Amino acid sequence: MSNNFIFEKSKESNIMKTVRFPEELYNNIDKIVKQANKGKVTKEYSFNGFVVSACQYALDNMKK
Repeated sequence: MSNNFIFEKSKESNIMKTVRFPEELYNNIDKIVKQANKGKVTKEYSFNGFVVSACQYALDNMKK
C-alpha cells in the first residue's frame, strides 16, 4: 500500500467509458494536467492518465 499518489504518464487504454465530472473537479484536474505538461516539448501527461492513476491509487489504498 502506498501513501503517495503518483501521476503516471499517459498509457494506452483499451476500454472506453463515459464519465461525467462536476465542472469544478474537471477544471482542477485539467489544471494539474496542464501544469504537469508545462515546458515539455511533447505532451506526456493526459486527463485520462490522471484519472486512471487516481482510480488505481484509490483501489490500492481502500480499507479492506
